[in-house]
Amino acid sequence: MYFAATNGGGAPYFISKMNMSGKKTNTSGSDGFQRLNFLYQASIVALNAVPHCPQITSVFGKNMISIGKKLQLKLDHSVKRTICKGCKVLLIPGKSVEVKIKPIPASRKRKSRRGNQRKIQEWKCMLCSCVKQFVLNPGYSLWAEQNMDST
Repeated sequence: MYFAATNGGGAPYFISKMNMSGKKTNTSGSDGFQRLNFLYQASIVALNAVPHCPQITSVFGKNMISIGKKLQLKLDHSVKRTICKGCKVLLIPGKSVEVKIKPIPASRKRKSRRGNQRKIQEWKCMLCSCVKQFVLNPGYSLWAEQNMDST
């Protein structure tokens, strides 16, 4: 299982592989995960130290993506959601991304019998204006989170 812990601010920062007893295992990609962990933590520190210059974290994000591809490592979903697809900058609301909640556009709506108005959360990168959209569904949880709850 892969775990992503969070610091006080809610940003995930740790990725490792654990066995069923909860002890860390020595996997073939553990060195790669340590490198990704360091780069992610460094990008958080850099963005907190210099919040008016998010371009610094873009370098760490690009390195994380390239290392993950070269070593064929899969990033945790919570980590993937905090990296911009366009410029690879770390996305922290208020510092490097604008967050808005909007109703789902008419072209994307499904016909619902209850008439519930679902909404989307839109993250717009302040650096490259790339947009990420997440559907706000109160009963939804990620597949990876469902597996963690059942074990």
